[in-house]
Amino acid sequence: MGTPGPTAGIPLKDVLDVFAARDDPAEPLTATEVADALGCSRRTAHNKLTKLTDQGELKSKKVGARGRVWWVADETDTEVDFTQGFGAFKGTDFADQVADARVEMNQDFEQRQEEHFGKSN
Repeated sequence: MGTPGPTAGIPLKDVLDVFAARDDPAEPLTATEVADALGCSRRTAHNKLTKLTDQGELKSKKVGARGRVWWVADETDTEVDFTQGFGAFKGTDFADQVADARVEMNQDFEQRQEEHFGKSN
């Protein structure tokens, strides 16, 4: 683990430089790896990574129970439409059907909950 250091003393550019220096540009990094490369605490690295994520420079994903990794965001890192993988449904009302089914299931759940437990409000 890195040694403690002042958060303000590490420019965000230095954090991005850690990502640029990787042998494999597709490999995500942990806060500990960034801290070791910068010679700072894991908390400082985590704060910088979070700030860069908030600014859209990095993307982040939770892995395992307590882990998180970061990678450099690019133009293709956007929210994914869950219906994109259903090419056979392109041009159909598939997304509307899913939304309708969700509403129907929620209504059914609420009705059953009320039948079993009484009105909640």
